Amino acid sequence: MKKILFALVPLCFVLPSFAGTKCDRTPEGYETNCVHIPGWKDPALYATEEDMKGMVYVSPEQKRKMEEKIFREKLQAEITIRKSQDFRLDDAGALAEILAGKPRRF
Repeated sequence: MKKILFALVPLCFVLPSFAGTKCDRTPEGYETNCVHIPGWKDPALYATEEDMKGMVYVSPEQKRKMEEKIFREKLQAEITIRKSQDFRLDDAGALAEILAGKPRRF
């Protein structure tokens, strides 16, 4: 028990000093170039009411509709590309190629 307290008590003094530390993150997730800025809070960890003002709640139904619309737009773009590469294809033929997993012609 004393060993645990011996380890935790210094942490109580050290950890608050990291509260204002701003660091750059590498693609691997490591922190580099750390700078102590008094009063700074990481926006990834702290969200305030001011931050939440511009956010809009999207219901699952709205999200599904948006994703479906994006999917249809991308599918139509892919069909258009395939039709422009092979003038003999119509919409149904291009869709059949996409569903069959055939790569585009060059």
